[in-house]
Amino acid sequence: MEEISNRALISRLYSSAEQQLEAASFDMESWTEWYQVVQKLTDPEKMVYVIVKLNQSVTNGGFAEFYETSFGVFAPEIIHVLSEIQAVASAEIVSNSLSIINPTGLLDDAYKAFVFDIEPTEEQRTQLYALDVRYDQLQDAENLEDLLGGYLQQLI
Repeated sequence: MEEISNRALISRLYSSAEQQLEAASFDMESWTEWYQVVQKLTDPEKMVYVIVKLNQSVTNGGFAEFYETSFGVFAPEIIHVLSEIQAVASAEIVSNSLSIINPTGLLDDAYKAFVFDIEPTEEQRTQLYALDVRYDQLQDAENLEDLLGGYLQQLI
């Protein structure tokens, strides 16, 4: 089997996931339809999709953007994936963001419905910004591309 770099593997899986999402006929205003389409991806595609979307959102506009763009519906899965690939510090930061956004601890569908259209308060934005800084500082200490790619190389 050919050797493939972590970046190329992640890129291929992400492209495949994006193509499937574009081809699927679903209402983006419905968290349940979007969520179900993502759940139909293969496990590697799903892992890559949620981690790339987390990284893009937080890099572009922080955790506030992550939640405002509704990707927060995947926060519990993202925490699981980050833990699975041994990105423990990143998982902790996402978990902390979840408790800021969801202080009452809603679970499953109730959580997803709540967070799908959330608009963080100024206080939440301030707390999330502190997590943005921590997340940015992890880049060298916990490289998600290396951790995710290495995990996927073993899985595939």
